[in-house]
Amino acid sequence: MTATPVGDLARPPFLLLWLKTMRVPFLQATFVPVILGGVLALQLAHAFSLATFLLTLLGASLIHIATNMFNDYFDFKSGNDFHVKHQNPFAGGGRVLTAGLVKPSTHLLVSSMCLFLGCLIGLYLVFALSLPYLFVLGVIGVISSYFYVGPPFRFAYRGIGEVIVGINFGPVMTLGAYYVQARTFVWEPLLASIPVGLLVAAILWINEFPDMDADGAVGKRTLVLRLGYSRSIAVYVGMVVAAYLLLIVYALLAVFSLVPITSLASLVALLSLPFAMRAVKVLRANYKDPHAIIPANANTIFLHLAFGILAILGFTVGAVLGF
Repeated sequence: MTATPVGDLARPPFLLLWLKTMRVPFLQATFVPVILGGVLALQLAHAFSLATFLLTLLGASLIHIATNMFNDYFDFKSGNDFHVKHQNPFAGGGRVLTAGLVKPSTHLLVSSMCLFLGCLIGLYLVFALSLPYLFVLGVIGVISSYFYVGPPFRFAYRGIGEVIVGINFGPVMTLGAYYVQARTFVWEPLLASIPVGLLVAAILWINEFPDMDADGAVGKRTLVLRLGYSRSIAVYVGMVVAAYLLLIVYALLAVFSLVPITSLASLVALLSLPFAMRAVKVLRANYKDPHAIIPANANTIFLHLAFGILAILGFTVGAVLGF
């Protein structure tokens, strides 16, 4: 299938083109759990190496970029992107392939190189720091990266893509970032990662609403498509509410510290609630309109970012007070 231009998409400058191709703004989904894992290592284990942290962040970001690009490549090859009629910037893929801005062969080469470099960094950390369990987490990440929409498994087509995204951008990355610093596992990073994973899954979830027709046309049976509009709205609200409820429960039970002020500091993440309320309101009113739903897509992204930054700030306060 050959690419046909979509709209009047002009060729941007080289750097901007590749930032768009790699979908760099979505890297917040990697930054938040990795930084969270590092801060928790500082708070709970009093361990933190800046060089190790930066390598971890770089490796995870490269694998995330590869995931984004594989997703676009295989959706292009399946014809999925050609069925996208809307111009919602948060759904429908990167559109650089359908617009003919990047050759598919070049796109696949760059995505494969990103995955390879991410794997190299991971293997270096495994052997240089003697972290055998990091290899297991890395394998989970690499398998998820390629087979999210890549054959033969194509997880997104089987209705488990949303779950895989939540697990990878929540527990897997947070635990991995904690493990490379503390060299051990504890329950706290896993618990802290669940609200973050839920909100990352919520981003993917709400971004699938505008793509339901295109996904259905090529047999991409996402959970949103399987459940339909009404139940998918309920699941979205449930994910957001669960993230906040877990945050409150953790603080009240002093899960992350026996010092009350340190535990309660994480509640600062409740300040992100306006983003959640706005997203839910817009989604309920415009779930069938791919353009009117844009504020809900945007507010979900801002919700994840604000929640993550504020939670990290709270844990940072805890780390400082804990010394």
